[in-house]
Amino acid sequence: MNYIYPKLSNADLHFCRIGGAGLGNILFTYARGVVYAKKFENVKLIWPTWFSIKLGPILRFEKDKRFYHNLFRNRSGYIKGFKKTRLLLSKKKISESQALENMDFDDKIIELTGFEDCFEPIMHDSKIVYDDIVKNLAKRNRTALDFDASKAICMHVRLGDFTRVTWDEVLAGRHCSSIPIEWYVTMAKELRRIAGKDVKIYVFSDGKNKELKPLLDLENVERKTFKTSIADVLALSKAGVFVASGSSFSMWARYLGRMTTVMFPNQEKQKILQEYDDAKEISALDKIPDEYVEEIRRKLC
Repeated sequence: MNYIYPKLSNADLHFCRIGGAGLGNILFTYARGVVYAKKFENVKLIWPTWFSIKLGPILRFEKDKRFYHNLFRNRSGYIKGFKKTRLLLSKKKISESQALENMDFDDKIIELTGFEDCFEPIMHDSKIVYDDIVKNLAKRNRTALDFDASKAICMHVRLGDFTRVTWDEVLAGRHCSSIPIEWYVTMAKELRRIAGKDVKIYVFSDGKNKELKPLLDLENVERKTFKTSIADVLALSKAGVFVASGSSFSMWARYLGRMTTVMFPNQEKQKILQEYDDAKEISALDKIPDEYVEEIRRKLC
């Protein structure tokens, strides 16, 4: 028997972590573990350490403190508790690259770290990942599964810890930077022009109301949250048309929902939709290209 352990940050004490990346990034590590455990023979997954203590969200007075302790419950029988700690302290660990190169070993832990390749190793496995997330979702987050935005526009406006930069810098592809709120307003008006009506718009954001004011002041726009990050990702994945930020959080909504998505130029990060997907990934600065007009009308009308 071999084991897979998604190590979500360097300072992992097995019952909590100190610091580490945000949910969008650590989900990459976890999802690879889920997929490998499903595909490899004689391999069991060790439940990762979700609970994280970090100062940034506290000092910024963010509503979501990003402790991640209330996102999931282990309903899949993954190894946890004392057995988890015993295995992690006693078994020899090998890297992901070593394991993928040669699976001829036994009684070892494949330790997964990092998220640089994003969805590349699991690009065609979104159903496996989605089913696992839903199965292990904490009860308080399950209301997001009933959210119906199939004929609505959902927008993710990432502000929080993202750097505020100029239009030109974002356009040049600078990542981890907030997209100007004016772009979201422009996209709202453009999508509604194409649909021929004031389609309902749901805004998900970690920003303050005053920062979102130009967008929230539009007719039939509602700020929405299901109180936790994973619930909001799942809600966003149900959009008829999704207007994304340049964050990995938005990437997860795109990956799980595989819906038609509008993105600021050079903020795509990774192409997710494949030829068989009944949706489009659209890059637009102001006007939606003509070849996507019918696609948007079909999704929103």
